[in-house]
Amino acid sequence: MKRFTKKATLAFSVLCTALTLALPTEAGEKQAIKAGTIITMDGEPIVGGVILMDSGRITAVGPASEIEIPWDAEVTDAPGMVAVPGFVEAHSTNGMDRTNETIDMGAFFDVKDSVNPVAFYFQDSLRFGITTINIQQGNQCVVAAQGAVVKPIGATVDQLMVRPQAGVKMSISPKRGKSRATQAAALRRAFGDLRAHLEQLVDENKRGDDRARREALAQGRDYEGEDGKGRPMTGKGWTLDGMENIPRVEIDEKLAPLLKVVEGRMTVYMYCASPAEVHTALSIARENGFLERMVFVLGSGCFKAADEIAAAKVSVILSARLIHTETDPISAEQTKTFEAQVFKDKGVEFALTSRNSGLESLWYQAALCVGQGMTRKEALSAITTAPAKILGLQDKVGTIKPGAYANVVLYTGDPLSVTSHVNQVFVDGKVAYDRSKDAHLRHLFDGEKPKGTAPLDEDQEGNMHAGEGPSKEEKNDSKGDK
Repeated sequence: MKRFTKKATLAFSVLCTALTLALPTEAGEKQAIKAGTIITMDGEPIVGGVILMDSGRITAVGPASEIEIPWDAEVTDAPGMVAVPGFVEAHSTNGMDRTNETIDMGAFFDVKDSVNPVAFYFQDSLRFGITTINIQQGNQCVVAAQGAVVKPIGATVDQLMVRPQAGVKMSISPKRGKSRATQAAALRRAFGDLRAHLEQLVDENKRGDDRARREALAQGRDYEGEDGKGRPMTGKGWTLDGMENIPRVEIDEKLAPLLKVVEGRMTVYMYCASPAEVHTALSIARENGFLERMVFVLGSGCFKAADEIAAAKVSVILSARLIHTETDPISAEQTKTFEAQVFKDKGVEFALTSRNSGLESLWYQAALCVGQGMTRKEALSAITTAPAKILGLQDKVGTIKPGAYANVVLYTGDPLSVTSHVNQVFVDGKVAYDRSKDAHLRHLFDGEKPKGTAPLDEDQEGNMHAGEGPSKEEKNDSKGDK
C-alpha cells in the first residue's frame, strides 16, 4: 500500500494553502466598497466614498451621497479604511522558474512558459497591495525572452495573464563572459542578422524561389490570418523595400520579435548598470528605430546620465536602491544622492520597483521617497499611474476610475505608514486577498497551525490528517505487499 511521507504531506499542505490564497473568493458580479477615504489617483481624495464594480470593471466612484448602490450588489463596508488603486510593479524577475537564458538571442522565448502560478512571490505581492506585475527576464542577457504583464492571482498561467508578449528585455550591460564592447557588438549583430534575413527573403521572392514558403508550410504555419499576407515595412530606423510581397509567416520565428521592435510594435526594456552604458543604448535604439518604445531599467548611479535620458524623452524604471552613496578616494567623504529626485527635477517619468517581496515592497519605496522630500502624490504616482503608463495600461490599472480594472486595495490607514497594513485586495472586482483568512500570517502572529501541517508521529505518518493514521491491520497488510 502506497503511503505519504512526512515531506510529501507537508509539501501537499503548503501547495493547498498557496492555491487557497491565490484564488479569488466567489462573489456576485456587482460589488460595492464603502471606504472612509478613497485615493483615486485620478483627482482629489474622496472622504466617505463608494466604489461600484461590475464584471471586473469599475463603473462609478464618488461620495456616498452621490452614488446609489444597486440592490443586488455585494457590499464591503469599510468606514475606517483607505482605498487605493492596486499597486503596479513595473519590472520584476520573480515568479519564474528561470531568470536568465544562456543564449544571446532569446526573443523567441516567452516567459509565459516559465511562470509558476503558485509561486510564493505572488502571495507576497497580494499581501502588500500589488495587483499588476510586469515579469521580464533578468539582466544577464543580450536579448531575452518576451515578457508578460500578469495579475498575482489564479491557479493556471492563463488565469494570471493580463498582457502576454508584453515587451522584450535587452541589456547593454555585459553579461558574464562579455566585455562592454562584445556585449554591444552582440546586440547590434542581432539586428544585423534580422536585416540580412529579410534581405534574403526579398531576394528569393524576386527570383521566384519559394524556399521560405515551403519551409513555413512544412512547419504548419497559418497562412489564413493577417500574417499570411505581406505588408510594407514601417519603422523610424531602417526599412526594406519589397517586404509587401513577403508573408510575415515566412519570417524566421527566432527573428520575428525583433521585427516588431524595429517597426515600433513592441516595447524594449533596456538594462543599463552604469551611466556610461546609457549613450550606447540610446545609439542602438536610434539606429534601429525603437527609441520611442524603449524604457530604461537602470542600475544605481545612472542618475549621472539623467540629462541625456531627459533629452531622449525615455521613461525609466529605477533601481530598488534609491539612495546612491559615493566615497571620495582621497578625503573619504561620502556623498549621497536621492536618485528619484534627480529624475523628477529633469522631467523624466520614472517608476519605482520593490526592494524585496517582503516589507520593502512598493509601499516602502514610495514611503522612502516621501521621507526624502517628495510629495505623497508624486510618490504614489511612481507605484500607480507612472508604471501603468510605462506598461501602456494607463486606462486600465493604476487609478480608481470608471472603466478601469476593478483592482482596489483596502488599507487599515495611511498606505505609506508602517503602522498600516493591507486588509483586503480586490482584483477584477473579486476578493483576491483577505488578511483575516491568511493562514501564513495567522501562523506567524497567533501561532495557529494551518490544517494538515502539524508534525506527524509514526502512527500517523501514512495519513494526511492527524488522528487518522493507518490501523495496525493496514500496516501489516502493507508490509505483506512488499
